[in-house]
Amino acid sequence: MYRSLLSAGLLAIALHVSAQSTVHQVVVLNEGYYDYFNGGGQLVPVSLGSYDPATGSYQTMATITGPRFGSDVLVDGGSIYVAADDRMLRYDADTYVQTGEVMVDGIRKLAVWDDQLLITRGELGGLPHYFEVRDKATLELLYAITPADGLVHACEDVVVQGDKAYLAVGNAFEWGAFVGQVGVVDLSTGVLESSIDLGPEATNPEKLMLHEGDIVAFCNTDFTHSSISRVGLAGQNVTYTSLVAANSGCGASTKVTANGKVYFMEYAQGELARFDLSSGAVADTLAGTPAVYGLLEDPVNGLLYATTTDFLTSGELHVMDLEGTILSTVAVGVAPGNMALDIRLSTGVADMTQASWSLFPNPVVEQLTVSGAKVGEVLRVLDATGRLVLTQQVSDVRTEITVGQLTAGVYSVVAEGRTPLRFVRQ
Repeated sequence: MYRSLLSAGLLAIALHVSAQSTVHQVVVLNEGYYDYFNGGGQLVPVSLGSYDPATGSYQTMATITGPRFGSDVLVDGGSIYVAADDRMLRYDADTYVQTGEVMVDGIRKLAVWDDQLLITRGELGGLPHYFEVRDKATLELLYAITPADGLVHACEDVVVQGDKAYLAVGNAFEWGAFVGQVGVVDLSTGVLESSIDLGPEATNPEKLMLHEGDIVAFCNTDFTHSSISRVGLAGQNVTYTSLVAANSGCGASTKVTANGKVYFMEYAQGELARFDLSSGAVADTLAGTPAVYGLLEDPVNGLLYATTTDFLTSGELHVMDLEGTILSTVAVGVAPGNMALDIRLSTGVADMTQASWSLFPNPVVEQLTVSGAKVGEVLRVLDATGRLVLTQQVSDVRTEITVGQLTAGVYSVVAEGRTPLRFVRQ
């Protein structure tokens, strides 16, 4: 099972600009279906699609022939980068026209540092190297860290903080010989600086997350159970390792910034659970949530995007609140495990009014307060399909809108010349 979530670097950008940014689209990489067991080959091709949060609609934008699966997708600087089996592809984020392609055997995950693309690799039988850096514009190889340089095992995830890249080193392609390490690469020199051992209960790290200057690693161990480790980067020491799941597969996980918890797929229960990073323990299980394949935080709107699939013929994207309630669902492609947010800054007239135009609380149950709108302005509330459901004229610097009669879901408050504000009716 191959999937990807939002890279930590993009998440950091999203948090930095959330006050003046919007989610333009959720990019979905559908792995398709390759028949490994019966020799049928590629029965459903890999595809790339776009979900529009404003309208709740989804469109397939590109079909990728050749790769058996997709393993990551990343949005950066108006481009979409896709890791797919044996190659990396680049697309324009507006037109979805392909703008580049380069062969990279065993490509796994992607991250960006300045004008460079960071790539991890892993494959059955081994590869000459497991981490490489390419020019973001030309896709040309700049350098690689080889086994002779100290990186001797296959890698999975990669995150960036400052001028350091942190690699999830698991050796996941050599069954029974899993390791658990975080490799530290100095990107200014291109040197593997050190390797942090996560310990025997934290082998096969699949997902790395940044939290309060530390690394959080979600590990699949030997696929019989999962664990979460917190690594203090200042001392390069493991603060704790906690067993979190009695059964494990390619477990979806993501850190939610708003509450400092890691949401992860608990396979034994078939539901999402939450791990509290402060206490180092599982906090609760979100009863009734679906058995998700991919999971992504939307820090701009305080939402989760989760995917489900039968791996053969269908897949769905669910918009969820942070308590696991499904707000809306749309059909996507087969095995939609990889997602990325296309976050864009507001521009034009809306930029000038955005700072004084806000709403709270969000999510909301009954009364929504809109502040900063001018007296006399007409506020319109639209549902996820763009249908008008409420109108109200502003009579004060703070306007109360009663939304308790609306069904649970994602809505937008719009006014002429302003950036729309989204909210969740719980």
